[in-house]
Amino acid sequence: MTYLWIACFMILSYFLGSIPSGLIIGKVFKNIDIREHGSKNTGATNATRVLGFKYGFFAFLFDGLKGALVIFIVYLIGQITGNQSFYLVSQYNINISSVYGMAAVLGHVFPIYINFKGGKAVATSAGMIFAIEPFIALGVIIIFLIVFLKTRYVSLASTTAAVLALIAFGVRIFIQDSLYNMPTRIMDFVIVTCLGILIFIRHKLNYKRLREGTELKM
Repeated sequence: MTYLWIACFMILSYFLGSIPSGLIIGKVFKNIDIREHGSKNTGATNATRVLGFKYGFFAFLFDGLKGALVIFIVYLIGQITGNQSFYLVSQYNINISSVYGMAAVLGHVFPIYINFKGGKAVATSAGMIFAIEPFIALGVIIIFLIVFLKTRYVSLASTTAAVLALIAFGVRIFIQDSLYNMPTRIMDFVIVTCLGILIFIRHKLNYKRLREGTELKM
């Protein structure tokens, strides 16, 4: 029964991740379909480019929340009921929180509500990382902002932040603390690696434009 509930939470995370925040914000507040403008992407970057910083910020915020929400829900259930089996599994107490986050990222990139054509995984991945390692998330966001403010290329800033996240989660495997669990750390690193690869793939056209000098600056 526990694993059935875990499967249900993963499905919930995917469906929440599939909610196209930028598209909804554009439709509701400006009657604009952001898929018809800019990069035609539904993510926070295109929302910012098309709708402006204020609306783009909220798109980023909601996209990030999608990656963290189910992680917070199962943790809250564990705190209230004392039943931690929804995120601690096997005799090794492996924390599967990052699996819920990955399901949300896949929903964001391949949203069921809009024909599986979604964003580029950055904001929702950041939300997942924030939920499991807030200090790493803070460092990633700072690096993102530094690179972005220096270059004005969101794609370059996103890629740099993804590489930093990969390095941080790799190093994290060997840093022991009161919550240390090596199987969990290895699993988190594998998931972050998969999401990093997904981010790189989703930015393939951006890299081509960067090489050609035609990439749009924010």
